[in-house]
Amino acid sequence: MILAIHFHMCRLLAGLFGLVAIMASLGNSALAAQSPWQGDPAIGEARLVSAVTATGDLDVLPLGVEFVLAPGWKIYWRTPGEAGLAPVVDLSQSPTPGLEGRFAWPMPKRFDAFGFDNFGYENAVILPFDVRGHVTGTPVQVTAELEALACADICVPLTATLDLRLPEGEALPSSHAQPMAQYAAMVPRRSNENGYSASGPSIRIDQLTAVEGGLLVRLANGGPPVADLFVEGVDGVAFKAPQARGEGLFLAAVPSDKVDLAGRQVLLTVSAPPEMAEIPAQARTTGTAGTAVSALSLRIMAIAFLGGLILNLMPCVLPVLALKLSAVLVAAGAPRNVLRLRFLAGAAGIVTSFLLLAAGLAALRLAGGTVGWGIQFQNPVFLGVMIAMLGVFALSLIDRVIIPVPRFVQALAGTTAGTDAASGGQSYRGDFLAGMLATILATPCSAPFVGTAVAAALSGGMVDLFGIFLAMGAGLAAPWMLVAANPSLVAMLPRPGPWMAWMKRGLALLLVGTMVWLGSVLATVIGGEGTRTASDELWQPWSMQAMQDSLAGGTPVLVDVTADWCVTCKANKALVLERDPVAGALATAAAEGSLVLLRADWTRPDADIAAFLTSHGRYGIPFNMLLTPDGRADTVFAEILTSSAIIEALENAAQTAK
Repeated sequence: MILAIHFHMCRLLAGLFGLVAIMASLGNSALAAQSPWQGDPAIGEARLVSAVTATGDLDVLPLGVEFVLAPGWKIYWRTPGEAGLAPVVDLSQSPTPGLEGRFAWPMPKRFDAFGFDNFGYENAVILPFDVRGHVTGTPVQVTAELEALACADICVPLTATLDLRLPEGEALPSSHAQPMAQYAAMVPRRSNENGYSASGPSIRIDQLTAVEGGLLVRLANGGPPVADLFVEGVDGVAFKAPQARGEGLFLAAVPSDKVDLAGRQVLLTVSAPPEMAEIPAQARTTGTAGTAVSALSLRIMAIAFLGGLILNLMPCVLPVLALKLSAVLVAAGAPRNVLRLRFLAGAAGIVTSFLLLAAGLAALRLAGGTVGWGIQFQNPVFLGVMIAMLGVFALSLIDRVIIPVPRFVQALAGTTAGTDAASGGQSYRGDFLAGMLATILATPCSAPFVGTAVAAALSGGMVDLFGIFLAMGAGLAAPWMLVAANPSLVAMLPRPGPWMAWMKRGLALLLVGTMVWLGSVLATVIGGEGTRTASDELWQPWSMQAMQDSLAGGTPVLVDVTADWCVTCKANKALVLERDPVAGALATAAAEGSLVLLRADWTRPDADIAAFLTSHGRYGIPFNMLLTPDGRADTVFAEILTSSAIIEALENAAQTAK
């Protein structure tokens, strides 16, 4: 009996010793996947980690240097910026001879240190560190001499000797494999100049231009919004954060004096979540920032003039044309010089209001506020004033009120009479004010080319801003100038008679209709619900996160940026988006899960929507864009939609996905 008990006790003890041995072995494997922490916890610590527990038959060992930094402390990227030092690792002292390794660099963040623009990491980061040069299937002993610079209010060297041993055996994933994979996924993939990498098409660059003081980078249309852009390859030169300018992004060089970037080969690292890319490029042309933008502006000014001209045909300008038509009918019998002055006054009002708009937008931009075409209609005070003004004008058409005009305005207009028979019963100041009103009411309507012109104006310099807005004003004023040049055109109108009273009542009804429309916009702006249609149920509310999640899941996204005050947006909905064949195609794709429809409502101010528009070079609406997961079939649509354009873009996206 005693012998039996003794036998069983020996078996139990043997089992316990075996279990302890197994646990010890597992513990040693876990410890082998990392080195001890080294550094100062109050500043930062580092250790060497491995994604595998043994060497196996791997030619490349997936190691990494893990940093944990105290709050406020940062380390640098491979290119630190205006100041700083990138981390370096020396493997020459490793017991295993011949080891070589290099960092892979996850996308950095831009931060300020001592007034300098720097790039790097904070809190925690793993820098992937692939090691080569060992004999496969054998143990590897790595000794990594680490040198880094940690900065907060001061900079402190971070040095450490990191030792890690990987035994021979099966290369199983370690506990560090998953976090290392996450940081490895944040490493931008190298693309060629056309934006293609081994994983497929990425962000594409249309043009890289060397200008005085930096670089102008123009990305291909339809790409994702750019969060940041880093430039490398020019020794002793750093580049500031990108700023929208013209049709591209301007990166100021530091120092800017005597820096010739023409012909220089650089590496552009683009952060455009969820996409990242490293693109080698060459600055192929040179010039000055002023001449480059001015050359662009000459073309844009022509576009602006044409866009302003087309604005005369948009429904927003109709109420003002009603006022003008009424005035012209009254003045049909006036002398030619009076007619000429009246139409010149109207043209002057248009041009003046465009210059005032430019000045207001310039001041808003300098103050750091949101700028855009038509954003005044997001302001309830402005809407209230406009409704009141239109009411007064409507009453004046039916002779219920007489609009008083201050004498200083009369003097500026070249006459001291408020009304007189010689001017057809109206004042020149009324024509001037009518011209200003035409501009204000034109902003909710986007004619073709207006969006392009406004984008260039708001992203360029001050000279560009005022020049482009002046050209757009000249376009809107062109018909008025035409009549001023040839007053005999007024004689082609019917002679005044009793019918004019009915005409003026009809024109007053147009103004009342505009008041009702503005009233509905005002109700929405101050907190009401906008008008909805049955098709709105297909659309989900837009957000940057929703858009990125859909693209990350492999589903294309159609974005519609609209507002209750945007007349062109409503026309696009009624004539294209809510009418077959587009409506049917969108409903089918949404039901199948092959397309996500996102609608961004810009009726009220929204910083995220404004940023989304700005990232695509737009400062006004409508804005419609189809985004695809790989970016190859991205499409930015014209301001005035067509069914064929939408259907073609959907077909291209479907074909690309196959």
